[in-house]
Amino acid sequence: MTRRTAGLTAIVLAALTAGVAGAGMSAAAEGPAQPTSSQVRPETLARARVIRAHANGRYRLLPGRKLSVTEATTTAVVDSLTLVTDWAEFRVVPAENGIYFAICSARARCPYPGRSASWSQAALSPRRLALELSIRTFMETSASLVVVALPTAEPVWVVFERDDLLAAVDGPAVLAQLMPHAAVIDAPLRELVDRLTRSRLFIPLPILPPPDGTIFAASVS
Repeated sequence: MTRRTAGLTAIVLAALTAGVAGAGMSAAAEGPAQPTSSQVRPETLARARVIRAHANGRYRLLPGRKLSVTEATTTAVVDSLTLVTDWAEFRVVPAENGIYFAICSARARCPYPGRSASWSQAALSPRRLALELSIRTFMETSASLVVVALPTAEPVWVVFERDDLLAAVDGPAVLAQLMPHAAVIDAPLRELVDRLTRSRLFIPLPILPPPDGTIFAASVS
């Protein structure tokens, strides 16, 4: 993806990264999205920010390259995500009850840091943190969707749906593997993170003008 493409994508991503609706979105661009009865509950958003703070307290203490969760906000500034798994197949995921997290290298400019501070989408630690954020959010709130932006130079998201993820794993058991030692990555943990994140990696598509009320994202796999 070229820098020009990334710039176009940023127009679409503004709705999530800034917490306001961008051009072509269903909400007005000149102000913050107005709450509606279908949006994420205030207590869900408040808990997501507590989860963000807890994660930062753990991951900022790791040796070597450090990670920080820089955003914890709602996805409800758009109606849905349209996830393209094949050019002939897609599904629409409601976004009104979702949480958006952004992960960045500590002290880097985010989202989507420069190449010297960015991580590969294959890097395990950011995907491990994304999985931890999603499992905790689903277990501790009523959110039905979690979108996590990875600290990549170009936009890459991990998209977790509550029913899909929790049907595949035992949430408390996964947290028991993820939580105790953030610096330890053994073979079983690597396999777990790969299995639960690789198929959920998506690249937001720079479609202009942006489709009304949705963001298209294509599967990486």
